[in-house]
Amino acid sequence: MNPRITPITEANRAGWNSIAGRREGRPLEQFRAGAVGLEDFERELAGDVRGRRVLQLACSFGDEVLSWANLGARAIGVDISDVAIEHARRRAAEAGIDADFRRADMFDLPADLVDLDLIHLSWGAICWVPDLAVFAGIVAGRLRPGGSVLLCDHHPAWEVLAVRGDNQLAVAGDYFGREQHRATTDDAKLPIGANGESPLRAFVWPVSDVVMALINVGLELEAFFEAPAPQLYAGLGAAADALPACYVIKATAP
Repeated sequence: MNPRITPITEANRAGWNSIAGRREGRPLEQFRAGAVGLEDFERELAGDVRGRRVLQLACSFGDEVLSWANLGARAIGVDISDVAIEHARRRAAEAGIDADFRRADMFDLPADLVDLDLIHLSWGAICWVPDLAVFAGIVAGRLRPGGSVLLCDHHPAWEVLAVRGDNQLAVAGDYFGREQHRATTDDAKLPIGANGESPLRAFVWPVSDVVMALINVGLELEAFFEAPAPQLYAGLGAAADALPACYVIKATAP
């Protein structure tokens, strides 16, 4: 492990362990019935995953992993939190779904997680990466030829804008802060279960940096788009439709 990265990720591990017990996933009866808690565009971009090895990074309590499993994938979930992984394992067992959950750091993945067909990160994952270049190299090295990374996440513009009222925003962070630890801008940016005193350390990465990190390690960009999500700007009013709130990238190993 990189000696610069390890203290950050270990601090985040402790932080996630402290809040994981306050987080809940989708009702298990839905997964027992075959539910899939993924956006339509995620399924479309992933393609047919039946029999494919799909790894979910920063999987938390496992909703996406259970969803991939219900789609027929050999689904694996990795999370830094011991508490979250135990929770995910219990949920999979109770739902009767075959899914493999591992407690591991994204920067120190188990050696057998190679030749993967899809690596998925979603909705609050890339902000926990302290070094994009190192991370991109790790991800690219775990894919089989033709395998893909699918990243669906909060837009960094949303990360730095704080709602102050109807049609009112404040710039409460640095879009170009990069490796600078993201200060807490408002409660909307905190993970569910956290509070203003949470020890979690997150980062803001410009979208261009994320795209180029993947390209620089030899992955080929297949899809990229940005979109609004007005619910993420609660209290802003109609102006929320005019702002980016999320972005999606698919990049594939040649």
